[in-house]
Amino acid sequence: MSRIRFFNSLLLLTVLAAVSCGGRHSELAQVERLLETNTAQADSLLGTISIPEGKRMRALYAILRTQADYKNYKDIPDDALITDACNYYGTRKKSYHAAMAWYSRACVLSLTDDDLGAIKSYLTARDLFPDTLSRYYVICEHNLGKQYLARHLYDEALNMLELSLKNAQTIGDDVTVAYSRYNIALIDLYERRFQKAESAFTKLASNPYLPDLLRTETNLQLSKIQLHYHKDTDKALQYINRYINGVGFASGAGYSIKADALYAAGMYDSAYHYYLRSLECDTELSTESNNYSRLPELSLMLGHEDSTIYYMDRYKECLERQHERYNQNTITALQLRHNLEKTEMIHKEEKKRYLILTVSIISVALLVLILLYQYQDNRRRRRYEQLCDSLIRRQIASEITEDSLETALASSRQLFMKSVGYTMLQQLSSVDRMPESSELSVIRHNAELYFEKPMAIMKAVVPSLSQIEVMYCIYRYLGVNWRLCMELVNRSPSYSGRLKQYILKKIPQDWNKLLFQN
Repeated sequence: MSRIRFFNSLLLLTVLAAVSCGGRHSELAQVERLLETNTAQADSLLGTISIPEGKRMRALYAILRTQADYKNYKDIPDDALITDACNYYGTRKKSYHAAMAWYSRACVLSLTDDDLGAIKSYLTARDLFPDTLSRYYVICEHNLGKQYLARHLYDEALNMLELSLKNAQTIGDDVTVAYSRYNIALIDLYERRFQKAESAFTKLASNPYLPDLLRTETNLQLSKIQLHYHKDTDKALQYINRYINGVGFASGAGYSIKADALYAAGMYDSAYHYYLRSLECDTELSTESNNYSRLPELSLMLGHEDSTIYYMDRYKECLERQHERYNQNTITALQLRHNLEKTEMIHKEEKKRYLILTVSIISVALLVLILLYQYQDNRRRRRYEQLCDSLIRRQIASEITEDSLETALASSRQLFMKSVGYTMLQQLSSVDRMPESSELSVIRHNAELYFEKPMAIMKAVVPSLSQIEVMYCIYRYLGVNWRLCMELVNRSPSYSGRLKQYILKKIPQDWNKLLFQN
């Protein structure tokens, strides 16, 4: 009798367990259906279900919990729950739920900025989806294309997004069609196919299947096209203002593009202001780098010199971060993309190394040839300049024979007025700008060459005069203003007064009027 009771009890427990599992499975299936139509209701129903004990139900629960949180924009602290589901399903057998587990993990990792982990999970999910075309397979292709786009792998991104677009059209998923077209238009914009991008964004601006935020964001992209392609700053500002007013929150990208347009329009104060506003927002690395690339120049133009070095340092940091992200991670992403075909990947890597070696050898050979050419060219140029200087010295020696400083200065001045250096000196004296180093070099060389005789007389009479002091006297004799004069002798403008006082203490009194009369 006891044995019969034992088997009856066991049978009852089995039936209860089966009913319990069946009921739990029915509830989870209902949640899965609601996730496609009403995510808020699905989340509410899922909140009434405790985490199942069995591995199979627990894995399904993990998928639904992750998707509910993701679609309702809830905070997902880590990927621990969904990783358990991925471990349960594995990667060997194709099934819809196995694919959804890896797809959901990719969604979580994309939120935590683990882009490489997200790419790997999307690739795994794509391989695990059954052969029958489904909406999440299409979305997986789209999201993978977005990841490649974020890594600036435009060819790979375009290939994946075009597949997503084609498959979305096949199953009638108008929302994913709109998303794919938007991201394809972004690639056309980044690849400078402006006409194609402009046409696409203009159509997308009125596409009812595109979310309101992205429809508003088309103004941001059209602003870039007006600025960089049409060179129309007025229209660029119209579009970017429409975008900033439409999004309803501070946009770092919007302020940065507006600053670019204002900079192009010559409104430097306003451009400086919006670059700084952009940095106050949470921006992408490329936007931050663009801001810091402009700020050093603007800070100098607008009198904020104290900030220039800071902006330059931050721009350098951005370039280093960009180099790390878009080179190292790009190579890793490409390796992940070819992971399923290892032989082909090895072949391509060998081909790539051979190409790099070949290009390196050719580059080194070209560099050596260029350096040799420049060396020979510089030698010819120096010989020519030395010959010209020698001829000028002979002319000066024949025309300036007096030992009087006043006469020698006057004669040298007449000869100097025919030189290129004198022409440059006159031009710099009539404009308000900083002289270039090449201009200063020509003026110095010509001055030292044509005033060689007066310089020798001055040093003979006053041996304590330095070369800088002698040249300062020559430039002041020529009537050069004190600021340009200090540039020519390579000294700070604030040193001008003291330099003159030192010279006056050394030279004869009659030289004062002769040298400093202008």
